[in-house]
Amino acid sequence: MVMIGALHWFASAYINIKILYYFMITILSETFNQIGIYGPFILVIISMNLLWNHDNLFFYYVVGIFSNAILNLILKGIIQEPRPSEDIKQFNLALTHGKRFLFKDGIPHDIFGMPSGHAQSSFFSTIFIYLSLKKKNILYVYLIITLLTILQRIVYNYHTFLQVLVGSAVGSGFGYFVYKLAREKIKGHITEKRDDFGPI
Repeated sequence: MVMIGALHWFASAYINIKILYYFMITILSETFNQIGIYGPFILVIISMNLLWNHDNLFFYYVVGIFSNAILNLILKGIIQEPRPSEDIKQFNLALTHGKRFLFKDGIPHDIFGMPSGHAQSSFFSTIFIYLSLKKKNILYVYLIITLLTILQRIVYNYHTFLQVLVGSAVGSGFGYFVYKLAREKIKGHITEKRDDFGPI
């Protein structure tokens, strides 16, 4: 009787642990997916808050993030490489009819995947914020969100590794370029103090 009770208790404990395990895996998987989808937007919101009191940097960041998105659309239109999840027949049919955006779940979906817009946007924010603020703890947070975003794009078959790599390189380079423009503008406002001919 004791043996049956112990077996029943172990079976119940095993089932509860297994349910808890699947529950935790589901939560972690969904969190991973949501960070991957919304990672660039999360970084934009954080960046705008961090730069709010830095007028010149805030302005250049906002202009830069929109310019970066336009650059991504232009590059995708020039390269015209499909996403790995695209059906090649449907992709070719869309190309012959001049359709670049297909609707999936009511949302326009760009059929081109090179370079990855999520990777490009995430790295733009990461590089620009690090160069602007030079704070390593903020850099680590940005890198974690950026890496989770990139991994999600590959794991869920939205982009190939090469598409993510090119997007990361373009975003990093463009972030550096926009930051340098902002620094030059700040330097342009600094003027020497006029000599008052006072004693040295």
